[in-house]
Amino acid sequence: MLSFLSILCGGIVPALAAPQQAPRYAPTFLPADFTAAALNRAGQVVGTSGGGAAVWSPASVVSYGQLLPGSEGLGINNRGDIVGIYRDQAFVFAADVLTIISSRADHSSATAINEAGAVAGTLASAFIDGPTTGFYYAQGNLAQVDYGFPFDGGNDVARSVNNAGTLVGTLNDANATDDDWSDRNRQAYTWQDGTLRTWGTLGGRISEGLDINDAGTLAGWSTNADGSAELAFLASDTLGMIDLGSLGGSSTRALALNNLGWAVGLSDVGVAGGGDGGDIGGYDYHAFLYAQHGIVDLNTLVDPLGDWRLVSALDINDAGQILARACNGITDECRAVRLDLIPAVPEPASGAMLAAGLALVGVLLGRARRRAHALGRLALLAPLGAPLAASAQPTVPPAFTMTAVPRGFDAQAINNLGHVVGSYGDAAAIWDGSTVTTIVALAPGSTGRGISDGGVIVGTWNGNAFIRTAAGVANLGRYGSWADSQGIAVNARGDVAGNGGWGPGERGRGWVLRLGVLRVIPSFNGEFSYVEAINRFGQVAGTAQKQTERSPFDRRGFIYKDRVLVDIGAIGDGINSEAFDINDAGQVVGGAEYVYDPFGSGYHPFLYQDGIMHDLGTLGGSYGAAQGINNAGAVVGGSLLAGDTEQHAFLYEGGTLRDLHALTALPPGWILVGARDINDRRQVLAQACAAEDCTMVRLDPVAPAAGGTTAGTIAGSPAAAPTAPAAPAGRR
Repeated sequence: MLSFLSILCGGIVPALAAPQQAPRYAPTFLPADFTAAALNRAGQVVGTSGGGAAVWSPASVVSYGQLLPGSEGLGINNRGDIVGIYRDQAFVFAADVLTIISSRADHSSATAINEAGAVAGTLASAFIDGPTTGFYYAQGNLAQVDYGFPFDGGNDVARSVNNAGTLVGTLNDANATDDDWSDRNRQAYTWQDGTLRTWGTLGGRISEGLDINDAGTLAGWSTNADGSAELAFLASDTLGMIDLGSLGGSSTRALALNNLGWAVGLSDVGVAGGGDGGDIGGYDYHAFLYAQHGIVDLNTLVDPLGDWRLVSALDINDAGQILARACNGITDECRAVRLDLIPAVPEPASGAMLAAGLALVGVLLGRARRRAHALGRLALLAPLGAPLAASAQPTVPPAFTMTAVPRGFDAQAINNLGHVVGSYGDAAAIWDGSTVTTIVALAPGSTGRGISDGGVIVGTWNGNAFIRTAAGVANLGRYGSWADSQGIAVNARGDVAGNGGWGPGERGRGWVLRLGVLRVIPSFNGEFSYVEAINRFGQVAGTAQKQTERSPFDRRGFIYKDRVLVDIGAIGDGINSEAFDINDAGQVVGGAEYVYDPFGSGYHPFLYQDGIMHDLGTLGGSYGAAQGINNAGAVVGGSLLAGDTEQHAFLYEGGTLRDLHALTALPPGWILVGARDINDRRQVLAQACAAEDCTMVRLDPVAPAAGGTTAGTIAGSPAAAPTAPAAPAGRR
């Protein structure tokens, strides 16, 4: 990306840029605990590892986790200087000197640095509807990009900077008449020394500039005229803005380019509905390379990777090395990969010239709330890790035992290992059934909301969504243009669903970050949408406002994936519904009106599958809602009993709705009033109350005793849990 190669190489560059056939690559997998962001000319990769910004090379990983705990590396130049985010502020680390880029902004991030040490990044205000703006930082001086009229709508960003000091980014058009405040009309721009230039679009209302090379060529993406496609582009004075094509689908984005004009990115492969389409694990996006041979699937340019697929290409340097992301279709593990060019055997007539050219190049070459409204805020009673005291055994052996979540732990979700995510001791935390582990050292003040089977968690930190992996903490707030955001759910592939707010009242939208591409989720002609869950294949479940003939303020549950929003309807004559969870089969659960009720009191739990919403009934009362579903189709939630004066948790399996309170061994006076989540081992995250005191608990299924009956005591996790039904791996 950032190099003088195009200037120095002269006639050698065309020889490299016009190969007789597509190049071949050899893959090198980076460590599993390294999250990669960018690549420099020497093949070094900046990212996050060991709890902080880090640099990888084949010989070593250098982590700055102790110097900069909780930091994230986002950009690197050819000298090895790095930039990123530290404690929610942009930083530069060059020649062993740390510089926090000083500004009045509440949040800032640095995403690129050129050979002279000039930095590109974005400043953001935490004020309600506060704007974001790109910045250029050089030699201690900070300059904010002055966009001018009409491009002064706020929420503008700078992505990269070349060696001439030209910024590239995206800015909002405040004057657009067809603007949608949640997904603003915007254009790619370049900026240098106070001069702004916009580049238009490929016919639509949106374009984004993501990278720029030393010749001033931009890479990014744009919508087409009717908004039905996202088109990868290159743009320059010579080229104009050209569509790079696709790998068969309708969404392609160019994420980076080098000084040879080669571009990389990701493209969907045209699989209807996001199914497998013959590809292991249903990876419907593939990494691509665009060069003189056109756009090519990078998976066809490497030796077979077995169960792995290259799903995105993040960066490319002037040596042709590519930083990509690969995911395993069986295990759902995703890893960073560096792809190195395999030297081609030259044609005899051109061998001597090509060898001389390669030798020269070798010298010159040296980047909503989740269910809180249903269960309420809790006062936790039991001591850390201890079970509640046992009561006398019921006549019928219990199907579940109960263990209290530790005192002070605000529990939110459970994964397939039985680990619970939440907040504890002023930070996001995980409880594994005996021990609480917090991330207070990396992200003090954070809250945890979602957890994957691999222990990846998401939540909110400093007003922005974050993701915590084995590498460290990544701030997801930079992807959006909202004043605040929350990470709500995460799957095994690292796809994140969350919610963002743009101001007071209901002005908010759900979003999903999948393979590095963030999409804002629309509503049904209303003012808000919010998400609750995401499954293995990136399908998101949530609720959006819908204007109907009866009311402009109604709401509907939805399924969303890749710009397709599906209204899942309501029950009978009802209008309103809310979706709270989705499994890997696409089954959705929630609560819905079974008769039209303007006061919203007539709700039943539902199971949505195959395009039909099924009323699950209640435990006798007029109100109930389903909160969680596992991959076997078991559903949990809460329901009023007959008379509507008491609420119990329920379990729905095999077509039968049962009172979960009656199936569980409980201390005297305790009632299971609701269930929030269920995993594939049938462990349930529930709420138990005694009088005014309530606590979150984990219910563990009792192992079958000899003779086929169940037995158990309230002594924590059972010795052996029943075998879970076969289900796809990677539930959120």
